[in-house]
Amino acid sequence: MAERALLRSCLFAPGSDERKMSKAVRSGADAVVLDLEDSVDPKDKARARETVARLIGAVAGNSACEIHVRVNRRDGGYDPSDISRVVVPGLAALRLPKCESASEVTTVAAMLNGLEAERGIPPGTTRLYPTIESAVGVIAAADIARAGPRVAALVFGPADFAASIGVSAPPFEATLVARSTLVLVSAAAGVGPPIDGAFLELADVDGLRDHSRRVRALGFMGKSAIHPRQIPILHDVFTPSPDEVERARRVIAVAEEGQAIGVVDGGFVDRPVVSQARAVLEMARRFESRGG
Repeated sequence: MAERALLRSCLFAPGSDERKMSKAVRSGADAVVLDLEDSVDPKDKARARETVARLIGAVAGNSACEIHVRVNRRDGGYDPSDISRVVVPGLAALRLPKCESASEVTTVAAMLNGLEAERGIPPGTTRLYPTIESAVGVIAAADIARAGPRVAALVFGPADFAASIGVSAPPFEATLVARSTLVLVSAAAGVGPPIDGAFLELADVDGLRDHSRRVRALGFMGKSAIHPRQIPILHDVFTPSPDEVERARRVIAVAEEGQAIGVVDGGFVDRPVVSQARAVLEMARRFESRGG
């Protein structure tokens, strides 16, 4: 990919509910995840697949957000019926839930190679977001992140991960090592920074903001959402603030003076600090181009 994926907000919508999906596409989220997995009753899976494919076709080229689809697991991999039906022009990415091995990713990538060629989709453009939701997945995360050029970023599923290690209603500390591991392996693999799972307490606005700030401090650069009202908070937290942008500009200005080491706000400016400042300005540019 020419640019690493940077998604501050990924809003989920059930694939069986056309009204909610249409509303989600207009929500202002950076990405909308049309869900065929947990939010769809087993008896409605086939119908949801058709509904999702039809909606992708209807909004292709006319949506300000990326369209992702979360597919179902089946037989130790991912449901080929889901993948075959929803990979159509306009789909940006597939979400791969409960991913635990690189081979699961490469199997889907091989399917995408054929589907893109068959359907006139530019080769390699359908990205993959493996979701790490278990202790096994965390241990395999480095291999998963390197499973091929389609991997855009890893996603963390805290609830299922907590269950896999025997923790219920986990405190933040119980997931700290797992979250930090995803940040490290993502950076080492050269994929985008990881995306955090949804904050489920919809009425707790302060809790959402605090939790988002904590995961951003770890190195995450986005979070899943379960309702459009969460999106403005996520965009506020994960977009570089005016103060961050201004400081980054001053760091770059000092660097461009040609000094090996300069000082900004009482702190030394060396090459790592300059690199970080350039990254802040690039994030700000990309988010501004999306209109907020």
